[in-house]
Amino acid sequence: RRSSDLYAEVGKVLLSSGQWRRLKKDNPRFNLMLGERNKLPFGTLGHEPGLSQLVNYYRGADKLCRKASLVKLIKSIPELMESCTWFPESYVIYPMGANTTVELAKNGFRAQRIIPRTDDREAFLASYNKRLGNVDENVWIAKSSAGAKGAGILISSDANELLDYIDNQGQVHVIQKYLERPLLLEPGHRKFDIRSWVLLDHHYNIYLYKEGVLRTSSEPYNSTDFQDKTSHLTNHCIQKELSKNYGKYEDG
Repeated sequence: RRSSDLYAEVGKVLLSSGQWRRLKKDNPRFNLMLGERNKLPFGTLGHEPGLSQLVNYYRGADKLCRKASLVKLIKSIPELMESCTWFPESYVIYPMGANTTVELAKNGFRAQRIIPRTDDREAFLASYNKRLGNVDENVWIAKSSAGAKGAGILISSDANELLDYIDNQGQVHVIQKYLERPLLLEPGHRKFDIRSWVLLDHHYNIYLYKEGVLRTSSEPYNSTDFQDKTSHLTNHCIQKELSKNYGKYEDG
């Protein structure tokens, strides 16, 4: 479901309460604005006298929602690195040949210089090579930084296969150490994940919503076949599209 559809439904609920009214587009005197993260006017929030203005994203939320940005953030802060012992070993990898454009100003004229992007490719290979000879504990998963619905994912114990895959994708990926022995759900000996909704307020109080989502695989976990997506990825779209056992254990 598209985010815009969700925002429209929330708008209908608020309007039906009789305590809210919809303003014309671009009216700066609003109390609540729902929209996509990169289209919200963070720079002007709070500039209207007498108004408390809310939007549906934290400024800089992409640092947490994008896989590569989250890895970079955790690695850049020593305190986070020390406390995030639960976070899997992770490396940010750009496709080979990806460049960064840097603008230079000189004598009032602007020019551009292309410089190679640096990533964690060598660090990943060093970690991978330390585990050579123990294939069962040298499995990794490559994920597209902005991917969703199970797209842009490869699981492999071959470093060259992982890097070649990323180089052919054209976008930044994260390579993480794969959990070869995950906690499994019975019946069926299946992988699962739990999604919870959490609110962190400006006083750093944490609220956990009482309901969550349990996503499950429809196939038994198979540690010998990493090409079997339904065995390893619990994404709803993949299970519904590819698994013959979809809905066998739980309602879809």
